[in-house]
Amino acid sequence: MSNLALTIAYDGGEFSGYARQLGQYTVQGVLEDALAKLSEGGFRTAVAGRTDRGVHALCQVVSCAFVVEQRLDLAKLARSLEKMTPQSISIVSIVAVPAEFHARFSASWRRYRYLLSTAAFELPHLRRLSWALGPELEISAMAGAAELLLGERDFATFCRKDPGGATLVRRVDEVAFVKLGRDLFGFEIEANAFCHQMVRAVVGYLVMVGLGERTRADFGVALGARSRRLGVNLAPPEGLFLVGIGYREPFEGVTVRHSDDFQIVWKSRCTEVG
Repeated sequence: MSNLALTIAYDGGEFSGYARQLGQYTVQGVLEDALAKLSEGGFRTAVAGRTDRGVHALCQVVSCAFVVEQRLDLAKLARSLEKMTPQSISIVSIVAVPAEFHARFSASWRRYRYLLSTAAFELPHLRRLSWALGPELEISAMAGAAELLLGERDFATFCRKDPGGATLVRRVDEVAFVKLGRDLFGFEIEANAFCHQMVRAVVGYLVMVGLGERTRADFGVALGARSRRLGVNLAPPEGLFLVGIGYREPFEGVTVRHSDDFQIVWKSRCTEVG
């Protein structure tokens, strides 16, 4: 049994989310179908963060317990998987990890980025990758409200209720806005974990603040209300990207964070990061 950590990237526009679903085209389904052709004695996988339909990942981590009869050539395995998966999926890297490593349960933080276009007209190549809102969007107003997200709290206002009754308490460690181009901004949020639709719901409300439809005070009230009816204004899925997964010792070597050429416009970090 070999335990592996796969870092993959994918264009979520082609998939019905990450998780395998009967009769649906999913990232997990495609990846596991390819792994099944390469395994000798079976395998099982786990993912750091499930993404919804249309959501992208620039660095997703999948752990894979792989049953083999001989030592694996990881470079060859990565090349084979790259050839057996569609162009919408890239195999970034594969590394061997200790048996106790689990992509989800070993992770200490996740980071998402949501792309917002403030251009006067929408650029065609960005239609599948961002939310076009026009020059009226005030990033500074959004930043002032976003600072209220820091710390640990119940995010029931901005999360779908867990069917199993699991807690919706999460700890947000950092929020930031980055500039990726002349009229393209990214809202970034890093937390120990995220509940279902949390980022899209938060961005949807922050955009209302940025357009002057809500205030920073309104956002604070919504956060504290723990009432879904005050926070449901989901941002479109195509603007959302998973851009980082963090691990602590002894797995810190698996930590991945997408880096590109951007300018930090504003950033605030929780002073007490667990």
